[in-house]
Amino acid sequence: MIPFYFFESLIFLIFGLVLILKNVLIKNLLKYIHEKNLFFIPGIIEIIMGLSTLYFRHDTQLSSLVFLVGILLFIDGVFYLLMSDKLSSTIEWMLKLEDKSFRIYGLFIIIIAAGLVSSAFFIVQ
Repeated sequence: MIPFYFFESLIFLIFGLVLILKNVLIKNLLKYIHEKNLFFIPGIIEIIMGLSTLYFRHDTQLSSLVFLVGILLFIDGVFYLLMSDKLSSTIEWMLKLEDKSFRIYGLFIIIIAAGLVSSAFFIVQ
């Protein structure tokens, strides 16, 4: 499913670029989620993205990469829903990180986006 992989990789690319270029925006978003205890919103979004990635994994030749991304998204979303008190301390730790660490994480997200774009080109015929 070529449009799905392009859409998902675009989401990852935008998030990665924001992490690299405007990490203050992400830190403010994390602060807001932490203060309002809205951990279920990113959890539901990640579960939906993970399940849809797992559903369309058979359409590409890079199914192991897509499976890994999908299962990690799903597991992370479940953790957001089930362990919101434990995530509170993790987000506090992330807010204390230096900008360099956020940029490295953004680069990692962009690499995942590149993998998802490449999986769109290796569609099983």
